Amino acid sequence: MKIHPLAAIASGAVIGADVEIGPFAVIDEHVVIGDGCRIGPHAHITGHTTIGKGTSIHTGAVIGDEPQDLHYHNEKSFVTIGENCILREYVTIHRGTEEGSGTVVGDNVLMMAFSHLGHNCIIGNHVVIANASLLGGRVEVGERAFISAEVKIHQFVRVGRLAMIGGDNVITQDMPPFCLLQLDQVQGPNVVGLRRAGMTEAARNAVRNAIKIYFFRGMARQSAIDEIRQNVAMCPEVEEFIAFVSTTKRGICPGRRLKSHKEEDASTTDAATE
Repeated sequence: MKIHPLAAIASGAVIGADVEIGPFAVIDEHVVIGDGCRIGPHAHITGHTTIGKGTSIHTGAVIGDEPQDLHYHNEKSFVTIGENCILREYVTIHRGTEEGSGTVVGDNVLMMAFSHLGHNCIIGNHVVIANASLLGGRVEVGERAFISAEVKIHQFVRVGRLAMIGGDNVITQDMPPFCLLQLDQVQGPNVVGLRRAGMTEAARNAVRNAIKIYFFRGMARQSAIDEIRQNVAMCPEVEEFIAFVSTTKRGICPGRRLKSHKEEDASTTDAATE
């Protein structure tokens, strides 16, 4: 164990074996730090927070602070961080709002600098959240999803497994599994991500066909689902896609149009200045 003498560690904190804690880090009394973790300078870990073994938390990160929710009134709530995660500089993760609720981050998650998780978020294993991306309260992100830099995700939105969201997008509706989104539209399947995850060629082709029917045929949701069931080779991945879009409460991100919202806005601005 290597704890800098300028670190402040409450007597009630539980610190595992072989933990490194840098100068001016603050570890409050209900925190549990697993074996082999590294806590950087000026990090603050507070609340009822558990950090899984092998996780690295870099300079200035704040983990387990109160939710930014006016419904919160000092209830006992939690943050749980999995094993072998990397939380880079100035990451912020807030605990749950309701009594007994929590924000949960899976194993092997990478959160890059200045990214944020609001209260009650659920993040799957092997997720990557790039620099300055902001997830509102109660966002759920499936395993191996990739969220690029400066993405903003509205509260209650779900992001499916192996989805990829390009940089600087604003997500206000559910993003289905296996899809690639850029210019505020689903562009097609996350081809590279599916291949790297080891999905079979047959499953990738089936997913591609399902996405094509759902997003690019101009069909209503149930009609598109019926069409997928009738004309796509069914496999667990296609069933997963159907289950996701069938259970949405916020609606599904739109498919590709001739122009994105940003291009349409730019065209309107150009016309107005002519």
